[in-house]
Amino acid sequence: VDLGTLPSSDKQASNDDNNKQSAPTAKADTLSDLGLTVTKSENGKGLVVTDVDPESDAADRGIQPGDVITSINSNEVNTTDDVSKAMTDAAKAGRKAVLMQITRDDSNRFVALPVGKG
Repeated sequence: VDLGTLPSSDKQASNDDNNKQSAPTAKADTLSDLGLTVTKSENGKGLVVTDVDPESDAADRGIQPGDVITSINSNEVNTTDDVSKAMTDAAKAGRKAVLMQITRDDSNRFVALPVGKG
C-alpha cells in the first residue's frame, strides 16, 4: 500500500497567524501579557473577551468571556494595537497598572490591571 504525503499547503495555512494586518476582523487576537483572548465587537466599539487564562491577573480581577473592553486609562480601544499602546504608554509614564473599562450586561465597571511584568 502506497500512502502518499499530505500537501504542504496545510502547513502554510497554519502559519498565517504571523501576519495580523491581513487577518479577518472576526479572528481572535491574544493579549498574552494580560491573559486575554479578544475579538473586535460587532459594532466596532471595543474588544470582546473570548477567553481568559485562569492563571492571569485578568481572571483574578473577575474579567470573563463576553465582557467588552471599551477603554484603557480613558482612551478608547478598538484593536489589540490600541491595548498594546495604552499598556506601553502607562509603562513609559511609570504607572504600575492601567484602568480598564469593562462593559458587561449593559453595566460598566473599572478594573485595574498591572502593566506587563517584563
